[in-house]
Amino acid sequence: MIIAETTHVGLQRAENQDSLGRKSIDNYHLFVVCDGVGGLPNGKLASETAVQSLLDAFKPKNSGVPESLQLAMESSQSSVMSARSKPLGTTVVALCIFAGRAYAGWCGDSRIYHFRNGALQWMSRDHNVLHDILNKGGSSGGRYVNPQALNRFYGREFRVDSEFHSISLEKDDIVLLCSDGLSNFLMEPDIIHAVTNNSPQEASDLMERKLLTDEIGAPDNFTWYIIQI
Repeated sequence: MIIAETTHVGLQRAENQDSLGRKSIDNYHLFVVCDGVGGLPNGKLASETAVQSLLDAFKPKNSGVPESLQLAMESSQSSVMSARSKPLGTTVVALCIFAGRAYAGWCGDSRIYHFRNGALQWMSRDHNVLHDILNKGGSSGGRYVNPQALNRFYGREFRVDSEFHSISLEKDDIVLLCSDGLSNFLMEPDIIHAVTNNSPQEASDLMERKLLTDEIGAPDNFTWYIIQI
């Protein structure tokens, strides 16, 4: 497994409110990326709390990987909700790789991408107003005040559901976990081309350089893991 990672404040924010972390237990490999919710204070606290709690709570030997990941994400949400500084919020994406499979969990609009043979195989679905409207059969021609607004994240005054997905992996498959500081500002074809035509570190360096150009100007923090099997 080859891994590249980066986290960067960008060019327009005063503080990096993204956090990332990973740990390995025997042959279980867990990766987490969290993004403090924009528009709320204490985003850095929220993302750091979510990452650390999720890593601490993940105990795959006690149960199967899907159950362990779900329990760890529930613990992470509880820790963020219990934080004393309010209001706060964070998105979460987590991925455990074990025995030829990847087990994904997410809440919010940070993303997980799965690539094989130069093509995008699967991408997590953002938890925002627009995706809910489209999933319910709403008209694509409608007008909405803020279609990108999150409707799920950790830190709300009530519990929200994370979403889970399992992926079969093959040699040379690539998985990308990222905050929306990447997916909102680099076009999807550019992400696919960078990740599938370069080594993980080369792809990471290339995407960072593109985000930091004058043309894009890195308006948001950006964070990711690129994992090649």
